[in-house]
Amino acid sequence: MKPFSFPSLGIDISDESFKYIRLESIKGSRQIKFFGEKKLEKGIVEEGEIKDVKALSKTLLSTLKTYHSKSPYVVLSLPEEKGFLRLISMQTIPLSEVRQALEFQLEEHIPFPPDQLVFDYKVMGKNSKGEMHVVLTAYPKALVYSYMEVIKNAGFIPIIFELESQAVARAVVPRGLEGAVLVGDIGKTRTTFSIVHKGMTHFTSTIKVGGRDIDETLKSSLHINEEEASEIKIGRGLDIGSEDVIKSLASTLNILKDEAERQIGFWDRQEGNKGQDISRVFLCGGDAHLRGLPEFLSRELQVDVERAKIWDNIFDMKNYIPPVSAHDTLLYATALGLALRGDDYLFRE
Repeated sequence: MKPFSFPSLGIDISDESFKYIRLESIKGSRQIKFFGEKKLEKGIVEEGEIKDVKALSKTLLSTLKTYHSKSPYVVLSLPEEKGFLRLISMQTIPLSEVRQALEFQLEEHIPFPPDQLVFDYKVMGKNSKGEMHVVLTAYPKALVYSYMEVIKNAGFIPIIFELESQAVARAVVPRGLEGAVLVGDIGKTRTTFSIVHKGMTHFTSTIKVGGRDIDETLKSSLHINEEEASEIKIGRGLDIGSEDVIKSLASTLNILKDEAERQIGFWDRQEGNKGQDISRVFLCGGDAHLRGLPEFLSRELQVDVERAKIWDNIFDMKNYIPPVSAHDTLLYATALGLALRGDDYLFRE
């Protein structure tokens, strides 16, 4: 039987809110069917760990009950800080034997009891020694099962769980782009940097610095309120003439720069990456809007840095204008990547 598309609801759960989006195809054109965001009460999710399954299920159900019958299938992201991502080399073996071989090697690569993990993998080709390159992703079973319980209790059917950075990469990195890129996902409380090569996330790192730190720094150093800090962040930002702003944010910005630099250096040192330098840096996330940030990072890293043009990657902008503001585009990167994964999910008999 010919494979067919299985559009699903992409749900991105964070400590403070969850975002959701559903795509559809109309006359061969991809469009947004519905989308939204719902704030979560403090303590329901902490650092990616669900503390109150019942409360989160109830919030999901009450928010999405209108769409339940027509969109029961869910693709869900798992928290970056709770997962393990490894690029490993192994003896070349038949693809049908890779999973079993990895099961015996889990203890070598992940500091967690193998019987308490769930994992997935993708074979990425061979290195110069003829060994297989495999990207391994693993999560504690207890965490995965808690997310699964939430989705099922809310009346939905989970079909895919995915590493958050992989979903982001799908939405952010233009298809067909040659070479490796660095993706910086700047959220309210944390920033994740990911190296993406051939459409697959190879390395990630998360630091506890985000938009809230920028706001607090501006408030304390310039003696202004939250609204004024937000206006400065988006309005003046790091433009020339904003020496007071640049000086106040120097420490925070250098943390972001240093981590991006560390990731790029790590990639450059890996065997087999010669001639495959990081060609570009894409920024996304709700707090990637600091004016002048791409220019600052580009100057410091000596690499082209830009905010991701997600709409251009996903939609035919000549014939369709998405019902989401340009400002919010970067906010929905993960949810859109998840929805795209569901859209590409194929069932076969």
